Amino acid sequence: MSRLVLCVATRRWHGWFDCVQTWTVTSNLRYRIQVVPDQDVLPAYQELYETTYEPILGFLHDDLEIYEPDWDLRVMAEFDDPTIGMVGFGGARGHGTANLYEVPYHLPNLARQGFMSNMREWYLHGSLEKGNRDVAVLDGFAVFVRRSVLDSWKHYKPQVTKYPTFDMLDIWKVGGFPFGVPVGYFMWCENLCCEVRRQGFRIRLVGVECHHIGGRTSTVHQISDDYQAEHAYFYSANRDVMPYAVKE
Repeated sequence: MSRLVLCVATRRWHGWFDCVQTWTVTSNLRYRIQVVPDQDVLPAYQELYETTYEPILGFLHDDLEIYEPDWDLRVMAEFDDPTIGMVGFGGARGHGTANLYEVPYHLPNLARQGFMSNMREWYLHGSLEKGNRDVAVLDGFAVFVRRSVLDSWKHYKPQVTKYPTFDMLDIWKVGGFPFGVPVGYFMWCENLCCEVRRQGFRIRLVGVECHHIGGRTSTVHQISDDYQAEHAYFYSANRDVMPYAVKE
């Protein structure tokens, strides 16, 4: 059995299948590709989690082109280390400003610090990284995560206060992606990165040469998720693992 399944949530924009083909022609091995069309991102990812069985799930955007031969060998080699819980193509050294909870809530303070990638357009987002290294947080355009992390993910629902602390959150469910709370298109990956760190795993950036076209879903399909609410929930629900920065 293959260790990896490639998971795709798509609104079927005209070029999505061409992008997926770039993953297969550049990979060393062949992997099952599971597609969920015409759903919002989190319900689609939950269905992909529930309907697959491989120990590593790769969640790749349908507007991602991969150019590097044998990219899959680089990714899967990282998971040979049992301390690695998540791998991606773009990530940052820091997650949130150092004084995040020492000052009043300010959404920009949740931003990634020191973003790196080997995207063709890397210079628009941060710095170039072709190697492999520890990071604090990944971008959701290409992430690979251990199924065991998702299996063990405990989800919490906040009490009715504006910005509750982590200790004020009640458990909602265990396993899979969160529902019944404001997590969706904007912050699903950041919340997952926090859970990976919470479970004691490391996160790795693999500088695979790629191109993230970007905006195919957000421009073709109207996103209904609440940007402000997702960030406010993230701020309240991850106090135990935020802010965070990897050691150089």
